[in-house]
Order: sequence, then structure tokens, then C-alpha cells
Amino acid sequence: MTTYSTKIISLLLLLLIGNKAISQEKFAPEQVRAFQLLDSLWENPTSFFNINDSNWRELCANLDQIDLDDLNSVSHSIFYGQDAKILNHTNASKGTLGSMNSRAQKKKEKVFSKKIRNGFRNYDKYPDHKLVLMEGDSWFEYPFFLKDITDNLIDNENLAIYSMASGGDWVSNMISTQQYQFEYLKLKPDVFIISGGGNDILGDNRLASFVNYKPIDINDEFLNNYRNYVILRYNSKPVPMCNATYCPIEYHDYEDVMPELNSRMDSLTLEQIVNGRRYLNKAFYRWLVSLKLEYKMLIESLKKIDEERFNSLMIITQGYDYAIPSFKERFGKSMFVKNGKWIKEPLMMKGITDEQTQQDIIMAMIFDFNEMIIELGKEFDNIYHIDARGFTHYLEMKDHKKKGEYWFDELHPKSKVFQEISNAYEALIFDEFKTHHKVVNVIEYDKLEGKY
Repeated sequence: MTTYSTKIISLLLLLLIGNKAISQEKFAPEQVRAFQLLDSLWENPTSFFNINDSNWRELCANLDQIDLDDLNSVSHSIFYGQDAKILNHTNASKGTLGSMNSRAQKKKEKVFSKKIRNGFRNYDKYPDHKLVLMEGDSWFEYPFFLKDITDNLIDNENLAIYSMASGGDWVSNMISTQQYQFEYLKLKPDVFIISGGGNDILGDNRLASFVNYKPIDINDEFLNNYRNYVILRYNSKPVPMCNATYCPIEYHDYEDVMPELNSRMDSLTLEQIVNGRRYLNKAFYRWLVSLKLEYKMLIESLKKIDEERFNSLMIITQGYDYAIPSFKERFGKSMFVKNGKWIKEPLMMKGITDEQTQQDIIMAMIFDFNEMIIELGKEFDNIYHIDARGFTHYLEMKDHKKKGEYWFDELHPKSKVFQEISNAYEALIFDEFKTHHKVVNVIEYDKLEGKY
């Protein structure tokens, strides 16, 4: 019996025995239904992925009945078992990393304050100026050694960046502190940019929970469907997301164009993603839906506290690049944690020692994570996505470098890569594209030299 089945039964029993100390309003039908849907998420995460899925739409309709503890309980049950104590081991505000995050944030805040004092927000005088609120993890705040995305955006004289990002932070922690809401109300930003999810999955060696040692058979029909799904999603076709056990693709709609669409995608990348998918288990898709729900709660909270402002707000998400599992050390990284602890070591804990297989698994995870964020963005007119999948390796090939040379560690590309990705953010913020793009592919943007 799952955590939420137990909770529903307990609630109903309290009502039946007439516990007068507890208000019956607390157990309204919509709340019980919300718990039932969370139970369904546990049992069948496959039915919550797509924008038109009935379970997902009903869960969103009952979003007010779910609090953060409920959602954390689901997430931690995925990792630690259904009766596990709710834990949050993020060290974003603790110890050495917490101190470094704090120092870096204060430095950025001084730059922000100076711009504001110099009349940055005089829109009559400076109509192109944009105030940006950033919340996120180490892709937005790597305290030393790297010039991250936030560092690059700060250099733009037409942007005033207020950053709340912290290396090592989790999305659940961002929601629980609610600090982003206070800053949003205070600053009334033009743009809200968020990066999160990487630490939620990689903290505490949790990656090991999402993979099986024995993969799906290579000849399984599901993998053939998944291969076509990857091709179609890569080409931005409006097909439902694949999930843990089912790929509901209507092939007849695309049968004539599949060869052309296939030719647009690098065949090696395609096969790596499909091979990596063979090792992912149902728990990964439970986590993916719970993270989607956390993002949904965060975005809806912004809409609720200031709906008029929300309608004019640009929200930008991102989904990382295809990270490379590695024990290779570079200067400075050992001050935080031994390289390889986040990805390579957990995979080896599960007996997956082949380097290519490790890489393929991460590619499949990153591919599906990006598609989940893109799917969520379809529910809002003002959400845009920066798609950096494969960009680091593309840049390596463009500069005639060896694969992996532009990675600082197994999670973060080097400053050069972050700078190029930041250029795509700037182009999106200042609407430099000739046509409307909800998803900006950084590789295509670079190929077209900004004429996207």
C-alpha cells in the first residue's frame, strides 16, 4: 500500500469516527481526490506526461489541495521507500559551498544595486532595459573557477540581474523557502529564469535508484517506438511524450516524412539515447512527473500572487546538456566534491561500468527531462525554453577539439560554452529572432549566427 493510500484511509477513518478536533473541511472531496491522483502517479506515472492527459489535467485542477510536504513525500518515497522520513540534503546554504554561494550572490547584488541607482529602470529613457530575476542551481551559480550563465548575462548593460541561484540547490528547496515569491513581488521583473532538477536527481547518489542493471531487450517493440518518438520530438512534432512502458505514437501521421526527419538527426546521438533508455526504470518516470508538478506549482504561485504582472512576464527554462560521467579531476573541483561522485559512481554502484553505456544513460535522461519541461511550457503562452542538448560536443567539433575537452567536470561545461549559451538567452530576451520560438535550440542558433 502506498503512502497516499494510507493517508486517504486515515482521513476517511477520522471522518467516520467523528473526530471533532479535526475540521471536516480539511477532508473535502477535492482533497481526497488529489491524494488519489498522487497515488495514481505512483502506480502509473505514464498517465501524467502530456498536456492533454486527463489525470494530469485533473491533478492540476486540484493543485491547491497539494502542499509541499505532500509533494516531498512522493519524491522521497521514490528514492527511499514509501515510509521514509522526508529529507532534504541540499547543501546550497551550508558549509563551504553555502559560504561561497553567499559571497557570490552578494557580489552580484552589488552590481545589480549599482545599475538600479544609476537609473536603470527609467524605461522612458531606456526602453530596452530588462530586469531579470534568476533562480536556480550551479548552471546559474558556480561560485568560483567558471563564468556561468548568470555571470555572462550580468555583463550585458541592458540587463539588471537579480540572482537567487545557488550551486547545489534543489527545486523542492526553492519552493519551500518561497524566497522567489518575495523577490518577484518586490522587483516586478520583466523576465524570470529558472534552472533546476539536476541536484534533485543526483543528490545522495539517488541516480542509482533510476537505473536497472539488466536492460530492456534491444529487439523490444517499445524501443522501436521510442526511437521514432525521439526522432519526432527532436523535429518538434506534436507527439505525446513517451513514458515508462508505452509510446503512443500515431505513425500513419508521419509515415511519409519519417525518412526525412530521421536524416535531420545525428544517427549516433539517436542510437545512444535509445540504448540509454533501455536501462531506465519506472522510478525515473515517477520522479520526472513529480518534478514536473514542482515546476507547475512554482509557476502557478507566481501567477496567483500577481496575475496581471504574470501575463507580461517572460519565463525561461533550461534542461542542461548531455553531461559526461567522469572521474577526471580539474583544478579547483576537488574543493567541492570528488569528480564522478554525482554520475559515474552511482552508475557503478548499480554495476554499470561500461563508459559508453554510462554516457548513453545520461543522454536518455537529459533528453526526456528536456522534453518534459518543453511539454509543460505548452501550458503557458509566456514560457520559453533554452535547449542546449548536444551543444558542448557540437562546439568541440566546431573548434576541432576532442570530446570532453570543453567539460569542466561531469556536470558543467567550461566558461566558453556557458558564454555561447548565454548569447542565446540574450537573443531570446531581446526578441532578436525573425520568427516566434518557444524553444530555442542553441546549436541551430549558433549555426545561423544569431539569425535564428
